Amino acid sequence: MPSTGAGRRRIIIFALIICLLLATGGVLIAKGFLTIEWLNTQIDSLEETLNRPYGPVLYVLGTIAFIGLQIPGVVPVILAPLVYGLAESFFLTMIGVNIGMIATFLAARYFLRDYFAPKLEKGRLNRFTRHLETNGILTMSFLRIALWMFPPMNWAIGATNIRIRDYVIGNIIGLAPIIFAIQLVTYRLKSIDSVVDLLRPESIGVILGFVAFLIVVAWTRRRYMSTGESRSREEG
Repeated sequence: MPSTGAGRRRIIIFALIICLLLATGGVLIAKGFLTIEWLNTQIDSLEETLNRPYGPVLYVLGTIAFIGLQIPGVVPVILAPLVYGLAESFFLTMIGVNIGMIATFLAARYFLRDYFAPKLEKGRLNRFTRHLETNGILTMSFLRIALWMFPPMNWAIGATNIRIRDYVIGNIIGLAPIIFAIQLVTYRLKSIDSVVDLLRPESIGVILGFVAFLIVVAWTRRRYMSTGESRSREEG
């Protein structure tokens, strides 16, 4: 195990890397790139590029870059069903998002875990870290549903002793329903040309299903996060 001094140097290096990535992403967004508005204006050229033979690979690499730049990945999630079929969209997005998040997690584990994991086990979050170690898949799934692609979560989880297998499986379970729901709604809505189309039974069903899903996500987030807060108060 690295010494305290080595652990602190790793933290500084990690912080500098994150600051550089955040600054790069911030500059791109400030210049009008990588936003929903940018997607709306560039959809035709993006669709042409992504439908070429190398398009799926380019999409996956772009999604990984989004995650790496610490930008929430809603843009590539929405982009895929505007270009591809629903099944292909879901498959490509899950590959890109999970590779990006696993890479961020592993980087945080290398730079942060040796210093922070012992402190977390002795601190007020020890019950939470024990859940990650003993029931990592379920805990990780709830966290993904509650916080979705929130970038700092990857850094925090990387600093714990959760098993890599549990992180990967929990990630997939938590992300899959949210990504599928968003892409299903996007895929259906792109074929709607008028208000009349919204009144079709399948359109109403998709919209109501998505609203119900959001309610379940909000309930899960409130229940899970409030439980964590109440536990902290009990421990305090």
